[in-house]
Amino acid sequence: MQNDSTNRQGRLFLALFLSLAVWMGINYIFFPPQPPKPKVVDEASKTEGTEKEKTTADPKAEIKKVTTESAKLNPVKPEDIKTFSLKTDSFLVRFSSMGGRITEYYIKDHKEPDGSEFVIAKDPKFQIDFDGQTEKAVELTRGQGFDFNIIEDKDTIPFSAYNLVNFSSSYNADTKTVIFEAPSLDGKFTIQKKFQFFPSENYFKFHLTLKNRTGETIHISPTKSDVYFRSFSSLGPILKKKEDFNDRDNAHYFRYYYLDGSFKDHIDGTTTQGFFDNLFGSNEGKDTRYEIKKGSNDKVDFVGTGSRYFIGVIDPLDDKPAGVLLDNRKGNETGVLLVYDNWKLGPGEEVNLDYAAYVGVRELDGTAFRDSKLDPKINKDSVFAGLSESLDKSFNQGITTPLRNGIVWILKKIYLVIPNYGWAIVIFAILFKLAFYPLNKKQAESMKKMQELSPQIKLINEKYADDPKLKQEKTIELYKKNGTNPMAGCLPMLIQIPIFIALYTAFSDTVDLWNSPFLWIKDLSEPDTVFTTPKLAFIGALAINILPLIMVATQVVQSKMTTVSTDPNQKMMMYMMPVIMLYFFWSMPAGVTMYWTMQNILSIAQQVYTNKFGKSEDKKPTNGGPAPANNAQAVARPGFRNQNKKKK
Repeated sequence: MQNDSTNRQGRLFLALFLSLAVWMGINYIFFPPQPPKPKVVDEASKTEGTEKEKTTADPKAEIKKVTTESAKLNPVKPEDIKTFSLKTDSFLVRFSSMGGRITEYYIKDHKEPDGSEFVIAKDPKFQIDFDGQTEKAVELTRGQGFDFNIIEDKDTIPFSAYNLVNFSSSYNADTKTVIFEAPSLDGKFTIQKKFQFFPSENYFKFHLTLKNRTGETIHISPTKSDVYFRSFSSLGPILKKKEDFNDRDNAHYFRYYYLDGSFKDHIDGTTTQGFFDNLFGSNEGKDTRYEIKKGSNDKVDFVGTGSRYFIGVIDPLDDKPAGVLLDNRKGNETGVLLVYDNWKLGPGEEVNLDYAAYVGVRELDGTAFRDSKLDPKINKDSVFAGLSESLDKSFNQGITTPLRNGIVWILKKIYLVIPNYGWAIVIFAILFKLAFYPLNKKQAESMKKMQELSPQIKLINEKYADDPKLKQEKTIELYKKNGTNPMAGCLPMLIQIPIFIALYTAFSDTVDLWNSPFLWIKDLSEPDTVFTTPKLAFIGALAINILPLIMVATQVVQSKMTTVSTDPNQKMMMYMMPVIMLYFFWSMPAGVTMYWTMQNILSIAQQVYTNKFGKSEDKKPTNGGPAPANNAQAVARPGFRNQNKKKK
């Protein structure tokens, strides 16, 4: 792109600002800065620490004493603990009577409703033994299980004391229903929990019943305060050691809730307190370990947790909770707890709560019902009647979700023809280029015209170096006479900004690309690291990635072909931009970098074709000049007269 020095720099810095703004936005939305990791202390330190240290300690350590004391009061023999295994078309689930809870939850390879194969366990390490059979499945419970238990005292969060109660249990294989029942810790009421699964669905039902066993009115919470219900903890899978996590890895694990018609989400392991919450010591003296948010109108619609490719969400179908409880302690993996106002039960009275739970991929296809009889939109008498219509917000994929879903849909259709997502991305890049061919053609032609006008622009810049206003006027006049608009080449770039953000989420969070190889790339959802150096001083181990280097090389070639600059400052920025791009793309998923590289290569090819075969419009002589070179001089002559008049 060519213009006078002032305009060129203005557009250059505008483009740079837009690029950096987009990347800063991406990093702010998807990879917000993380607080430092909590220090690891030994057991002696845990017991001898100050009260302040206790509030930031590992949540598991805080509950250890409580659970140990409960275990002493309620000893359970190992042979008395019953376990159950359950299979659906998509999932493998294990239950334990100890706590009446889900201990393991796996998503496995299965067939989609359209008959296509959904392959999730591509890596051999995901093979497991389940009830004597080898299954290909990925665990989503992180080895911690899903509680689905009430908590009467928030100081015991994240673990419920009922996790150490051995529930009586039963299992109906025909209806895939597991029922657990036990008396409360004080013996005043009965707790019954029922899990019901459906062969072809990614949803299951959970029903909780609390019944007063006494002849007097009782409070569910001994402290006559709120009661908390915990379903999902942080979701898996954990793909690497936590000590090796960077900010981007941490950002893949989150918790969320939909309260009073507003969706909120937070990164796991971090506080929900913002800058203004701590301004002027507003939280001084307060217990900031937990934060309770209560609704006023719509109350709680749903809560859940998510990871890079999966979500777990629970939706109260009838009696909506009053609010949510958020764990603000460092390193927390608590999820979001539902908060119920203090329950009082009269003699023999019971409360019944119905929940719908979804566990599966972060895609609309996953949340679709397979059996129309169970779909509440079709069957008003469905057991899932009352299911929220806003569950798609839990995908947490940003404002470009519709674009992102369209990209994923196209990739999957290409994959059906060519079963390799690497080639699918290459073909998608070509199709995208063809779809925007008119704009790209206009951009290429604009670049060619700017190159042809370069000698005349250079002369104008030299002649009017001391008069920026006149220089700008003469440059604009030249553009008009030659039918050229320098900004015409910027439109395709601006259009691609939201598309690029959609591409990032599509290629980063689409489970189909996970562990998908292509050429030397082992996983299109990760950087194409071919070698990792030993730990170096100050910078640690350095991953060597090939694709970002290829991408930057093509970016440099493209910049040289499409930018004609006579300004040293712009030239310097032109060479700095690839360095900035290299920094941003170095840890990008290989699928994103490969797409961008393909776009560069296709743009280079189109510019070469336009420069060689594109039609050049004959320049009209300006002020009687017979040729373009002379035309530039003719343009300059009036300037001399103007300068002389100005001097006089």
